Amino acid sequence: MAKSPLVEEPGKPDESPPPPLSRNLITYAGWGVTIVAAVMTLVLVASDILFHREQPYNAMVTYLIMPGVVGAGVGLIFLGIAVEWVRRHRSAPHYYPPLPTVDLNKDWMRRRILLGAGMLTVLFGTSAVGIYQTYHYTESTEFCGLVCHQVMEPEYTSYQHSPHARVLCTECHIGTGAEWYVRSKVDGLRQVYAMLTNTYTLPIEVPVHNLRPARDTCEQCHWPGHFSGEMVRQIWHFSPDQANTPMRYSMLMKVGGGKPRIGEGQGEGIHWHISPDVTVRYWPTDWSRMEIPWVEVTVADEEPQIFRATGYEDLNPPEDEIRVMDCIDCHNRPAHMFKSPRQLVDASLAEGRLSTSLPYIRRYAVEILEAPYESTGEALEAIGRELRERYAARMEGPQGRAMVERNIGWLRDLYQENFFPEHNVDWRVYPDHIGHFEFPGCNRCHAGDHYELETGITISHDCNLCHEIIEQVVGEATRQPVSFDSEEFRHPRGMEDLWRGNNCTDCHAP
Repeated sequence: MAKSPLVEEPGKPDESPPPPLSRNLITYAGWGVTIVAAVMTLVLVASDILFHREQPYNAMVTYLIMPGVVGAGVGLIFLGIAVEWVRRHRSAPHYYPPLPTVDLNKDWMRRRILLGAGMLTVLFGTSAVGIYQTYHYTESTEFCGLVCHQVMEPEYTSYQHSPHARVLCTECHIGTGAEWYVRSKVDGLRQVYAMLTNTYTLPIEVPVHNLRPARDTCEQCHWPGHFSGEMVRQIWHFSPDQANTPMRYSMLMKVGGGKPRIGEGQGEGIHWHISPDVTVRYWPTDWSRMEIPWVEVTVADEEPQIFRATGYEDLNPPEDEIRVMDCIDCHNRPAHMFKSPRQLVDASLAEGRLSTSLPYIRRYAVEILEAPYESTGEALEAIGRELRERYAARMEGPQGRAMVERNIGWLRDLYQENFFPEHNVDWRVYPDHIGHFEFPGCNRCHAGDHYELETGITISHDCNLCHEIIEQVVGEATRQPVSFDSEEFRHPRGMEDLWRGNNCTDCHAP
């Protein structure tokens, strides 16, 4: 019987190695895809390094799509090798056993192993760089806000004008550590599926119930144990009259802090709620957490106090639905603030952006911003049309025309930053719980109707617990510098007059 040329004769070295397993159409196709995609990726990465621009779709192609294509090409290469091995095993099972045989005594085997190891080293090295860049890109603000632009446009726009505009989205929504990173990416797959299948709803429902606790995110920068004391805040309002009469309120905010318990004292002021010695838990009856009929307060090692709203005296909520109060329960719009027309117009008049010399501008601006519109384009057109019609007489001269157009431009900017009719988003959809002027806010618990059954103690409704008005000025006097009643400094230890004519450092310098 004729001997197969692939069978090695005993005692003779194998001088004619079998053809490489990579000689098949699937592997050739894989090599073609891998090489083309790798070259394109290198070009795109070099372009991003040399001509970096905030283009989210370019970054998505460079760091997400192209690396995926390279990976698919590599997968085709190994798939072709595996298919070819199976085919040869079936045709010559004695020469090609079920698993490859590695014999380093054969020159051709050593060469192929070294070549394969070198190629894998290059592949894994470049893949590591690509994975690192992909990780950073998926953590970027541009990825969060612009890739899903159709859904996230309101949140991304408001974020850019918030106090947290320089804080990455992931710092608040994910935080540090692998656990929440993995959880966020798993949840992201669900969101991507909703995007691709167009099954998402607008506006985005809030609050986010699976958001990481604020102690793991907010409190990494805002240290609650630091005592903050009091601060003075200036609040401006303007009347909807012809003169746009200004009103200025100087309010002492008792911010307080979560300082540790000292003697008989503990955290005080507004931030008493997150004092290390205080735990506040509550149960909301609705998804938005606007209705809170049950509150539990535990101070240090004392027995918890349970307060129930009138009409809920027999309420015993399920334990798994009770929430521990943290920063986000009051500061619920720290980076995505949609301000009301009154807030926007009052602030713009106080800053001098809108002209108080235009009669009734406060009233007209609020009315125009509050009106319903089908689209942003319709709103911008209406802002220009309405103001030009109402101030037609003032637009006869160049200065008056310039003033009206300047106010139109500013109102249009305000609208585009805070109103998104295509997404059904404005200040009415996302209530702000700081304060209690336009939304219940503090009064969700401090309405005066939450009391303890056993003692009758009520959660206080006294506004002066958190703030006091120390000055109130109406009319032209608001333009004068703020001035409170003051008194002359009195040096302690009976040295009332020794400090006069001297600098503090004369005695207190180290």
